[in-house]
Amino acid sequence: GILGLIGCWKLGGAVARPRAGFIACLLLISIPNYYGQMFNNPKDIPFAVGVVWSTYYMIRIVPTLPRPPLGTLAKLGFAIGMTMGVRIGGLLLLFYLSLLLALDGTWRAVFANRIQLLASTAWVSLWRILLPVVGIAYPAMLLFWPWAQTDPIENPLRALAFFSHQSFPFYTLFDGQFVPANDLPWTYLPTYIALALPELVLVLLVCIPVAAVVALWRGNFRLSREQALASFVLGVGIVFPVAYAIVIKAVLFDGMRHFIFILPLIAVAAAVAADRGLDWLSRFPYRRLVWGVLAIYGCAHISIMAMLHPDQYVYYNAFVGGVEGAQHKFKLDYWANSYAEAVQGLEDYLRAEYSADFEEREFTVAVCGPPISAGYYFPPNFRFVRDRAHADFFIAFTKDNCERSLPGRTVYRVERMGALLSLVLDRRELAAEQRATKRASAAPPSRPIPGSPRTLNLPPSP
Repeated sequence: GILGLIGCWKLGGAVARPRAGFIACLLLISIPNYYGQMFNNPKDIPFAVGVVWSTYYMIRIVPTLPRPPLGTLAKLGFAIGMTMGVRIGGLLLLFYLSLLLALDGTWRAVFANRIQLLASTAWVSLWRILLPVVGIAYPAMLLFWPWAQTDPIENPLRALAFFSHQSFPFYTLFDGQFVPANDLPWTYLPTYIALALPELVLVLLVCIPVAAVVALWRGNFRLSREQALASFVLGVGIVFPVAYAIVIKAVLFDGMRHFIFILPLIAVAAAVAADRGLDWLSRFPYRRLVWGVLAIYGCAHISIMAMLHPDQYVYYNAFVGGVEGAQHKFKLDYWANSYAEAVQGLEDYLRAEYSADFEEREFTVAVCGPPISAGYYFPPNFRFVRDRAHADFFIAFTKDNCERSLPGRTVYRVERMGALLSLVLDRRELAAEQRATKRASAAPPSRPIPGSPRTLNLPPSP
């Protein structure tokens, strides 16, 4: 995660200037869905880090096209290879690189008014850039992907085919309704992304097309070749994955979790807008008022992240009413990150009940979702059981209404800003009743004792 922050800083500086890079780093760390996932997401965060560094090195080669330094190409190839080693979807980066080279060749041919220059530039780009990058990226991918090493050709292709056509016959929460994960409305991903971004970042993103239209209208929209190509790479990196997922009706669940990799690029785009906005603000007569509003917003946002700690990734912005407004409408703690606090709450509850005898007793605990999310924090006398109905306690998060799946007495609730993340149910009385009923039903029928008189069904005496 920290490498992603550094990469975001450098990418912002490469697209615009150093101040934009610093702002990009600040914006990225203020996005709770990135900051919170830094601590518990071993797949999506490393992939996002690979994407931001690969994008950075792509933009680094722009000023020296079509013959960039081999050292920069080696870094680009290694970054792309490591990204593909995390997730085969990193192949998209090679597609972005191809688009960049094609646009650069077209730009040169059009402005030189020599269409034949396009073919020569394409040939040079192929053997001088694309092939060396692939030649470095593929071995780097194998280095960080043990399964691919067993069959370097077939296994990556199998993974690509699987993730392109994976089946997920379950439902996922969207706007208060459970919808099929393999038949989502096209608004699913854009909505989750928009609601997971801080309000300031959203406003800055909206300012980009507005400012572009105004500049075109006034006739002062000017970009150098390097600026245009860098903006193209950044824009494609944000828009294309989302548009592609919508077009192919990709199977998605857990909100925008699989698209965390666009957050650093979004932070950079917003930072470029902020950097330009600061130039304009320096000439604005009421700039002190704007600075005051921004300071208040920044303090409020930091306080929200502090109140959500350590579950910042459940954040939703004010456009849906915050975390409390998103409850029962959008997914919250799908990682069961709150289970650490839930287990501690259960332990404190039992220590208060049994005092010194607590450690001498054993308690059975069932868990909704991956058991390790809670079991990792179990004290020695907590024993995990899969049979929820006969467990002493049940720990459940709110994903897919799991907290409503069993009756029981609530003894601990993990809440953030008015939203329930998980709870602990005391089911000892219910479990004891079920065990007693089970023993009674399993007991053999009673038989009369030999020599004892039979019991006759006689009418009562008058």
